[in-house]
Amino acid sequence: MQSKITKLQQDASQMFNHCGGLSVSGVGVEDVEVLVALGLTGRQTRVYLALLKTGVATAKVAAKISQVNRQDIHRVINSLQETGLIQRKITNPTTFKATPIKETITALLQQKTNQIAALQLKTTLLTEKYNQTQTTSVPEKPCLGLLSENDHGKKHRQAIESIQHSIQLISTWKQFRQVTTLYENQLQNALKKQVTIKAITQKPQNHAFPNWISTAITKNHAFKLKTLTNPPTATLTVFDDSQAAIALSNTASFTRGPHLWTTNSTLITIAQAYFKTNWTQTKKLT
Repeated sequence: MQSKITKLQQDASQMFNHCGGLSVSGVGVEDVEVLVALGLTGRQTRVYLALLKTGVATAKVAAKISQVNRQDIHRVINSLQETGLIQRKITNPTTFKATPIKETITALLQQKTNQIAALQLKTTLLTEKYNQTQTTSVPEKPCLGLLSENDHGKKHRQAIESIQHSIQLISTWKQFRQVTTLYENQLQNALKKQVTIKAITQKPQNHAFPNWISTAITKNHAFKLKTLTNPPTATLTVFDDSQAAIALSNTASFTRGPHLWTTNSTLITIAQAYFKTNWTQTKKLT
């Protein structure tokens, strides 16, 4: 934006040098800037200001004062006359007079307002067009990727933060303590959104659940927890039935991995079937 303003000022300064440097006194760079910003070309501005300051002039005099070529002056004058910014006077030779500045500014402002209104309508139609295109666009292809320790648990955090409906988790005790500690705030916020959390973990004896977990189980029916006697053979998390994180080892850390992350519907179905089998077979509720 700054470069455009600077360019406009440079153009106006050049016009001013052409115009004000001659016999047209009192014409400043700001005068030229205003008219150019309102839609006049450089030549139109120079001719209009020349006629405005001289009062009445022939085309030859207007060309000399504004420094517009004689072969171009009549074309410029005709364009100004068509927009009502100058009037032709029936004299011999023919002379021209500029419309008063107040009327000119009013007319140019109205023209600019009409242009902006038309542009706003076009941009509204354009926005609606591409909004409809986005809603009917082809769904993204299922992806499959591997998370390493470079992820530092960010992928899990982002998935929990954007969760809408459900989380299914089966993990070892160590993994469970890790996820409920690292993502305590995100999980509690999910519960506030009425997200259903189902978790299965192997809890050793003489180990207690975090206080917020115990409170959530008793006060929030959306949080459901079952425990295993032995560590699960596979550990995984399914988010909103649409993406899954599958640990490549049941000793894998949530922050260090490695985890297989997928949105493939077939792999998600397999992960959910494994979770459901363990959920059904595990009777003990805490």
